[in-house]
Order: sequence, then C-alpha cells, then structure tokens
Amino acid sequence: MIDLQDMIVKSLQGYDQSRSRSVQVEVGPSSLGGCKRRVWHDLKQTPKLNPTETLSALLGTFIHAGMEEVMRRIDPFDDNLLIEVELNHPEIKGHCDLFIKDLGLVVDFKSKTKSNMRYLGKGQEQWQIQTYGWLLKQAGHEVKNVALVGIPRDGKMSDIVVWQDRYKPEVALEALEWLRNLKAWAATDDAAPAPELNVSFCKNYCPYFDPSGEIGCPSTMK
Repeated sequence: MIDLQDMIVKSLQGYDQSRSRSVQVEVGPSSLGGCKRRVWHDLKQTPKLNPTETLSALLGTFIHAGMEEVMRRIDPFDDNLLIEVELNHPEIKGHCDLFIKDLGLVVDFKSKTKSNMRYLGKGQEQWQIQTYGWLLKQAGHEVKNVALVGIPRDGKMSDIVVWQDRYKPEVALEALEWLRNLKAWAATDDAAPAPELNVSFCKNYCPYFDPSGEIGCPSTMK
C-alpha cells in the first residue's frame, strides 16, 4: 500500500528544492540583517547537518508560486509587471517578487501568521525590500517606492496587510555594508560570530544547528 504521507512530503520537498530561490548558493537580500552566525556559515559553505522540514516554509513557497501565477494572468507579457525578477550584481544576487514599472513600486510577498503581522516592515524585512529596490535601480529601473504584502496563512482575505515606504537607497547601502563586513570576516581564519538564537528556534529552522558545535552552531543554549 502506498505511503501517502511520504509521497506528499517528498513531492513538497522536491518542488521546493527545484525552485531557483531554493538552490541559490549566494547570500541573498532575505539574509541581510539576520543571524550573523548563519550567514557566516553560508559564506563558509559549512555542511548542513540539520534537516529543516517545517511546513510553514513550504507553504510560503506555494503562496509565492500562487502569487506569481496570479500576477502573470494580469500581465502575461510583462508589459508593466516584472514578476520573479532575477537580479544579479557583483555584491549580491536576488529574486524580487514583483516590480510595477509605471509606479516604480517594488513589492515583496510575505507569508506570515496573523500574530506576526505586527512585525511587517521591521528591521530585516526593511533591509531586504530596500535592497531589492537598490538592485532594480542598478539594473536601470526607476524605483520610487517599496511595499511588503503580508499574507496570513491562518487568516481571511481581509487580514492581508500592506506596508509601504519610499525607496531609501541609504538603507540598502547600510545592509550591503553589513554583508561586506561579514564577508571580510568569513574570509579570515577568525572564530565564527557568537550564536544569536536559542535552541528552540535553531533546531527547527537553521540547517547549521549542531548541538556539539564542532561543525555547525550550537545555538545560545546547549
């Protein structure tokens, strides 16, 4: 008899791993301002010892894929909407969810729980969206504003939240300086940055979680 659960899990994993965002090796905008220790391991290409299979990440992948399909129905020929734009620059590579050309508006979709909507546009997310704006500007586009669209996994249509701000290149440059400093650190033989997050988070979400601390990161609590 077929193991239906196993089939579904492997199908979800295969789909997620086949997407360009999943196979990207370089540090992307979504990592800027996050855990320095994790990005340090990314730069060092440390072996990933901890399989992270949280369903929330896979659901986020499907929400992004669904939004991509919706946007392509609106503008199938990319006349005004640039969808899933691949942006390459010597310093950083990224995939922007949506750029609306006539508005100069950069849009990133965020899959969240309703309780986490209050953090939309805070800290790391602001660095990320402003860096997408900077990358689009370097690619020759006229960027005016940025927006984050929070889509709740546990809510209704009316619970969708939109956060907007003007494009601020100085914020992107701050984020890129953070990455430059971390790249310089990773290029040395100096010790890794100190762990920043606790074990309850790392064991579920970080591929470098290593209780021994011999190869990966033991988290802030052993």
